[in-house]
Amino acid sequence: MTILFFIFLILLLYIYLLYPLILSLKRISQVERRSSEDADLSSVSLIIPAYNEEKNILEKLQNALEQNYPVDRYEIILTSDGSTDKTVPLARSLGDQRIEVVENYPRQGKNVAINKALSKAKGEIIIFSDANALFVKDAVKKLVMHFVDPNVGLVCGHLKYMKGEGTSVGKGEGLYFRYESWIKRLESAWGAVAVVTGSIYAMRRDLVSLLESDVANDFVHPVQVGAKGYKVLFEPEAIAYEQATASISEEFRRRARIVTRGFTAFARYWREYQILEGVRGFCFISHKLLRWFSPVFLMVLLITNLFLEGRFFEITFWLQTIFYGAAFCGFFVRRGWGRIFTIPFYFCTINLAALVGFINFLSGKRQAIWEVANTTR
Repeated sequence: MTILFFIFLILLLYIYLLYPLILSLKRISQVERRSSEDADLSSVSLIIPAYNEEKNILEKLQNALEQNYPVDRYEIILTSDGSTDKTVPLARSLGDQRIEVVENYPRQGKNVAINKALSKAKGEIIIFSDANALFVKDAVKKLVMHFVDPNVGLVCGHLKYMKGEGTSVGKGEGLYFRYESWIKRLESAWGAVAVVTGSIYAMRRDLVSLLESDVANDFVHPVQVGAKGYKVLFEPEAIAYEQATASISEEFRRRARIVTRGFTAFARYWREYQILEGVRGFCFISHKLLRWFSPVFLMVLLITNLFLEGRFFEITFWLQTIFYGAAFCGFFVRRGWGRIFTIPFYFCTINLAALVGFINFLSGKRQAIWEVANTTR
């Protein structure tokens, strides 16, 4: 029991603390070859998959049109996955020649919509974004400037939250993504960012492959790029803003779906793309694979602690009890002084969702159709 306890304690400490400390041994530096001249910028296709986004599609497209990027090298492709509302008519009402609308019927999922948009894309660089993500005005340029370096294959932007901070989910989610962005910045120094956000990332057109319907594009694309020997970077100044999830149930389902699709992609591609090899394998195992098993590690840590005696184990047991008690309180108390519980509450929520996601994967459940979180719109 003692050996098991310390094994899983060390694993958890490694995942959340020691791994970023190891990464930080390499100094973070800016990519040397970056261009500020418009003449050096590549042509870009911004792909926006959407399903029933009439509430915010005009704001998204206006935001995309306002990007500080040469007009003659910039196109926007809205790819509607069987939308039944006014998403398509509203997009077409803008009448801007830079916007192309692609309709997909019947609804088959986000990746099918992306694949159809790729067949229309003319840009040398493809940027992927979500319909509820708003870019700062120079986000596209900040991403594309990295591709002056021929060794760079994919660049991930920086996701931030602009609303929802008043909710227990929103506060925990915001802190979680700040932590994730810190790790991405460290991994970027090694050219091996393991996880990107689907809200904002760019990659070379000749590196983009068609996607299978039941895997996450923001998982598969960096894996494919890394396998071909290209760097995967993080650009902290290419910022996208989203509204945080306000609903506990929506966030739980979203997290479980991410893990299910992640396991699906890993099981299918780990040999083909040598996911576990080299520096990028080290980053993937540490940042992603071990993190998926965190709920199992946490359960074993608590269970083994129940059978151990001594002052040290008494302290670790009560620390765990207090932490989970705080998370339980966070389920009921979400305002005022209860905000102190938002961090343990969100941590437990995403780990429980990861466990459900893993069980879904083992049971053969696959998710090709993505569900929009209404409270983020």
